[in-house]
Amino acid sequence: MNRRRGAAALETAAALPFLVLLLTATADYAWLALVQHQMGHAARSASRYGITGEADAEPIAEGVQLVAMCDGNGGDGPRLDRIRAVLARNAGTVLKPAGLCLALSAYEGFQAVGQPEPLADINGNGRHDTGEAFTDVNGNGSWDADQALPSPGSSAAVAVYTLRYVTRPLTGLTPGLGRDRDLVFESRVVVRNEPF
Repeated sequence: MNRRRGAAALETAAALPFLVLLLTATADYAWLALVQHQMGHAARSASRYGITGEADAEPIAEGVQLVAMCDGNGGDGPRLDRIRAVLARNAGTVLKPAGLCLALSAYEGFQAVGQPEPLADINGNGRHDTGEAFTDVNGNGSWDADQALPSPGSSAAVAVYTLRYVTRPLTGLTPGLGRDRDLVFESRVVVRNEPF
């Protein structure tokens, strides 16, 4: 009888680390899936508000922490502030607004998304060199590899909402997801604004 108890204890001791690792990995990956889902939901909600071109006259509730802009730009008016408030509200309890940032890009049409500003590339190197003419689509005075305007866009423009979130794993025990490792998530929504 004592032999059987010893064998059961030995089997349990051998299997326990694997079971603990399996449970922590399940918890960590479930948490990461929930984070990605919540980011997609928040980005879609913000884009649904942004495509209307509205800037509600109603002030944003006091104490609402607006989601930061990824490029550090503090915003350009009530429409952008409202989009940032919608993001913060839809982050839910899963995402911490302090870890979120929003990048906005506006284009004339879908064909322009991610495209460089038109360029007379004389030497064929794919970038602007001194003396080469270009069309300054975004009006910043220099050639850019992406012709986007950093805004939610005007009427009928194509807007790209990129939401980034930095977090840590839930347990930090899963191999490859160390406790001190920052995980960066990104969710992107591309929409055409309504005529407004």
